[in-house]
This record gives sequence, C-alpha cells and structure tokens, in this order.
Amino acid sequence: MDLTSYALDGMAPSSVESPTSPEDVARVLGDAHQRRRAVVLHGGGTRIGIGDAPSRYDTAVDLRGLRGIVEHSASDLVCIVRAGTTLAELAAALAPSRQRWPVDAPEPERATVGGTIASAAPAPSRLRHQHARDWVIGCQAVLGDGTIVRAGGRVVKNVTGYDLSRLYSGSYGTLAAITEVSLKLVALDERTRTMRLTGSRADLERIALELRAALPLEAIVLATGERPALFVRAAGLAAAVDRVAAEVGKAGAFEDVASAEWSALCARVTRDPFVARIAAPPGREAALVDGDGAAYVGAGAAFLFGDRAAAEIAATRARAEALGGALIVERTPTEQKRALGVWGNNRATHQTVSASLKQRFDPHGVLAPGRFAA
Repeated sequence: MDLTSYALDGMAPSSVESPTSPEDVARVLGDAHQRRRAVVLHGGGTRIGIGDAPSRYDTAVDLRGLRGIVEHSASDLVCIVRAGTTLAELAAALAPSRQRWPVDAPEPERATVGGTIASAAPAPSRLRHQHARDWVIGCQAVLGDGTIVRAGGRVVKNVTGYDLSRLYSGSYGTLAAITEVSLKLVALDERTRTMRLTGSRADLERIALELRAALPLEAIVLATGERPALFVRAAGLAAAVDRVAAEVGKAGAFEDVASAEWSALCARVTRDPFVARIAAPPGREAALVDGDGAAYVGAGAAFLFGDRAAAEIAATRARAEALGGALIVERTPTEQKRALGVWGNNRATHQTVSASLKQRFDPHGVLAPGRFAA
C-alpha cells in the first residue's frame, strides 16, 4: 500500500488500517490505545490537511469502508448512514424519495458524511440551512481507548445526549471516530437557480447585504479579485424560486450561470494551494477579504486565496479576532503553516477547555495528537 498518500505535513504513517465496521474501528483504536500509537482518521481527504503537523503519526485509519445507508424512514424525514458514505452517495440514495440532507460541501463525490461533520465544513448554503451539526440527531462513535459510544437518538424527538453529538462537530477527529450518524432530512428542492452579477466591489457588497436582508436565499457569495462577481442562489418550490429571481433581477443585470461554474467556485476552498478561512459575524464577511477571495455573505465565513505575505495574514487575523471571529490557515505548505500558525489567538484562549476534553475522551493522546488548537 502507498503510505505516502496518507502523509501529512511531511510525515507518513508506518501502517494503514481500513476498517469496515464500528467493531473494526474499536479494535484498531483499542490496540493503538494499549500500544500508545498515534492515529489520524481519514475520510475523503478534502479537508484532511487542516491542522498543525502531528506531533506523532503511526497509523492512518481510513474510514471510507464504513459506507452505506443503515436505515431510511422517509415518512419521518430521518436516515441513519455510515460515516464513510460520500455526500454524493447519500444524495443518490435519498433522491428516489425526493429528500436530501441539507448540508453541502465541495467535491461531494469525495467528501464523506463523517468528515463533513467532524471538520465542520462550511458551505454557502449555511445562509439558509445553518451548521451541519444542526442536521445531526445522534451518532455512534469510537473513543480513543476503543470504547463504542452513542449520543442522541434515531428520531427527531429523541435528543438524549444531543450536545455530545454536536461536540464532535468541528473536533477534526481529535475526540472520537464518528462511525454512524442519524440525520434530519428535508424535501428535495423543485428548482434551483444560480445568478451572477459583475461590477465594482463596493456596489456588489452593498447589493449582497440588501438581498440578504430582503430575500430568503439559499446562498450569497461575493467573489473578489480582478473581476468581482456576486453569485446569488435560490432554491425551493419552483414558483417561489421564480418570484425570488424576479426580485433579485431588480437589483441589477443578473444572469443565470450553470451549476458547473457554481461548483468550481465552491471547490476552490479544497483545491487552491493557499486557503485561509475567516470566521466572522454574519454581514461582516466581505469586509475582511482583500484581493483574491470569496465571502459567504450572511453565512459567517470568508476565504482568502493566492500568495499572501505573513504580515498580511497577521493583520487580517487581528481584524477578524477583534470582531470576535478567527482566521484559520487551512491549506499552505508546512513551513508557512508553522510560521503563520494555523488556529490563531482566539482558538488559543480555549486551550484549557480543549485540553480537558481531550484528556477525558482520549487520555493517551491516540487521536491526531498535536493537530488541534490544544
């Protein structure tokens, strides 16, 4: 097996495990716990590079073998799915029932359900559907010592342990290996339209904020750079989408764009060689983006692309943190990652809490040691 495909920041594991059941995952992590071996969990790999370089890295655990729908209750708008299932596979399985999980991420043919939740993957559709964790009812996971645990339930009304399910979201595989999740679903949209307007950045930013305040949109993305463009996406019942599109058209000469262009725009966050993500208060995203970037207006996220000087990153991070946000360096060469720091100062202030959680869930530091803020 090619171990280099599992390398992180210049470090490759000495072995790879590919479990196909929660019991297999428990066996692998239990063995690592006993032998004090360090494990990094892998899914589709679209966001695996986020985090500091591992302090130790012995075994890669590829969770893509845990895939498929366990149960789908169409009448209850609920399904149970294994964590290694890709978003594209999940969408295909739910489509015959005209349902979907309202969480999207770039490269859905690679991105897994578990990885999307564990990395709290941001998407422009958060403007309408909020955070991925808001669509998780419960989950099964394996702790660092190999213990299989459950949180939440299998139906919407059963929320026992609900906060624990939410805790795993954004933990980047440092607290537990998610193996199975119960998801809330929605009806498949009858129609989706994506429209684009070009112009000056100042005008586009003003229009974006006006549209956000006035219309029930799926997503708003302001792409900055040499040719700024505003992308507006509406989804839902066909008649409602047409009404929204008519209102959008009053703000400027918007034109319809193909889904491929929208997908390519969203995929930049997993494909560009340098990506920094800014977490900001809704409505302030665009103000923090200089040069080549994209702001998910109203969804609390923005991205910087292209070569950036360390001083520029530091200044943008300081502005974001002054607003109560953060700047996270998601993709860059290892040397620059170490020089800039991945998580920033706001994450550092939570190190005591993070370290306490890590000690409780993974006392021997089996899961991705050194990669998260604590």
